[in-house]
Amino acid sequence: MGDRTAAGAVEMLTTPDYEAMVIGAHPDDCDFGASATSALWVKQGKKVVWVVMTNGAEGSEIPELGDEELRVMREQEQRLACEVLGVQAVEFLRFPDGHLTNTEETRRAVTRLIRKYRPRVIVTHDPTQHIYAPDPDAEPNATGYINHPDHRATGSIVLDSVFPFSGNPRSFRELLAEGLQPYRPHELYLFFSGQINTYIDVSETINLKGQGLQCHVSQFNPDDREKMVERVRERAAMVAKEAKEKKGLDMEFAESFRRIKIHIPVEVKAETAGAEAEA
Repeated sequence: MGDRTAAGAVEMLTTPDYEAMVIGAHPDDCDFGASATSALWVKQGKKVVWVVMTNGAEGSEIPELGDEELRVMREQEQRLACEVLGVQAVEFLRFPDGHLTNTEETRRAVTRLIRKYRPRVIVTHDPTQHIYAPDPDAEPNATGYINHPDHRATGSIVLDSVFPFSGNPRSFRELLAEGLQPYRPHELYLFFSGQINTYIDVSETINLKGQGLQCHVSQFNPDDREKMVERVRERAAMVAKEAKEKKGLDMEFAESFRRIKIHIPVEVKAETAGAEAEA
């Protein structure tokens, strides 16, 4: 980073427009990772935008199904889910499903959207989470699984876009010509992380999460769709129990994240300093 007071320097904006941008690799990833939290923020009068990185064209067990047909189907399912949740905007970047990589093209696309919407919080996959696996001695009948490479790539792309690219006026300078000023988000929330430190009480929106997931008809058999709300509630109750055990928090249903602060506004620092002085 250079001298921000130098003649000709372009200001880096830090005042958000949207409360949150949730970025998932595929249609339904944002739903699984943060839809109850998204719906909660919307109920609080805040603006939320979702971003889907890939076209979702590998999300089927039917080889003969055309890529374009499946893309259209899955995007419509995602739009319907956003309507259920109240999410105000959704962007589809349509990179090839199953082949997502951290490139200039993908970083530019995400940087453009960060500057366009200026979210206070960015929510996405934790790129460091490669394997989910229980202790085979403690749980001999349980299996683990490998995190999808598109999930890891999405997290990597997003983190690189947040820093340095979204806030650097010399990065992707063509975006300046589009009127998209450099911008620094305030926080990152990473879902499905092995380093959870934040729990959100989603008791009033947990049913919406299940109802939103039910919109993804192409992804679940009828029995699974019918039981989706019940299963989502069971999982969120387990997370709430974890919040009680680890943080002493009383919640009926919760979503969990690895929260990372990137920028603290001056006025917030002043309020914190004042509160500490009074204490």
